[in-house]
Amino acid sequence: MSLSKNEKSVFFRDIKEKDITDLFEFLNELDNNTKRFFHPHSFDIETITDICKSKKDHYFVMFLDNTLIGYSFLRLFGYEIPSFGCCIRKGYEHKGYGTIITKLTIEKAKELGYNKIILKTYKENTSAQKIYKKLGFKIIGEAEDGKQYKMELNL
Repeated sequence: MSLSKNEKSVFFRDIKEKDITDLFEFLNELDNNTKRFFHPHSFDIETITDICKSKKDHYFVMFLDNTLIGYSFLRLFGYEIPSFGCCIRKGYEHKGYGTIITKLTIEKAKELGYNKIILKTYKENTSAQKIYKKLGFKIIGEAEDGKQYKMELNL
C-alpha cells in the first residue's frame, strides 16, 4: 500500500525476512524517551529475526522512499482481539507519520477480519493518545500498573 506525502512516497507492507537488519537498526536507534513508552518486546537480533519470520502475529513496516520510518503490529497474545502498537523513526516524529501508520494498520486489521483493536498507552504519552482518540479509540480503563490507559477501537 503506498501514498504520497509532500511529494515523497510512503509505502506500508507486511514485514519480511529481508527487513531483519533494517528493523534491528531502527529499533535500536530509538531515543530513550521513545523506548520508555515503546517496549513491546526485546530489541535484540533474535527477537527481531523471530518477528520478521512470524506467521502467528501481524507485523508491518512503513518506508519513506527507501528509509524505514515506521513499525507497527497487531499481536494476538493467544487471544482473538489484536493488540496494536507502533513507533516512528527518530527524526520523523510529529510530522503526521504516526497518524498514517495507525490508519494503515487499522485498515489491515479490517482486511484481516478483526472487529476490534486494543492497546495500552502510558498516561503521560499524550501525543499518542491524541492520535488514537482522533482515529476513534476510546479509553476503557487503566492497566494493572496504574500508569497506562487501556484503549479500544471497534472496527
